[in-house]
Amino acid sequence: MVGAAALIALGLVAGCSAPLEGRPEENRAQAAEYAEEVTSSREAASSSQKAADELAALEAECALFLARAGETIDAYNAFIDAANADAADIGAKAALAVGALRSAADRAEEASTALPPDLGGLFVDYATTYRDLAAAVDSGERGDDLNTLAGRGDELRDSIRAACPTS
Repeated sequence: MVGAAALIALGLVAGCSAPLEGRPEENRAQAAEYAEEVTSSREAASSSQKAADELAALEAECALFLARAGETIDAYNAFIDAANADAADIGAKAALAVGALRSAADRAEEASTALPPDLGGLFVDYATTYRDLAAAVDSGERGDDLNTLAGRGDELRDSIRAACPTS
């Protein structure tokens, strides 16, 4: 039995060692298809990387916005506390709040151009609201006018937070 299996195996090896007739030819259709697949794969990988980079940039912009929004609110709240206490430094606190609000508005509007349209629109609305709030503080307004504008700013900040991607 072992001898027969060895002869069959030897025959298979010997059968494969004979030269083949003909001339090798390139299969142009297969080569073109393969080249298309390689190109498509590279484009998909590039597109995927671009999307990942855009998402990372968007996440970073949102995180920066939210951190700065907190700083702006702190300056505004310090002014409100001084106004409620009729503190001697109310003018200085008002000036700091106005500066912080205008700076936040400028940064939000600058960032809006690089964002998706819906989120960019929220940033522009936030900028407009904070400019209006800064003007109201600067002109000495108090009470309901400030509360309305500050409330609108809070709503927009919350909308931006909800629209921003989370990592």
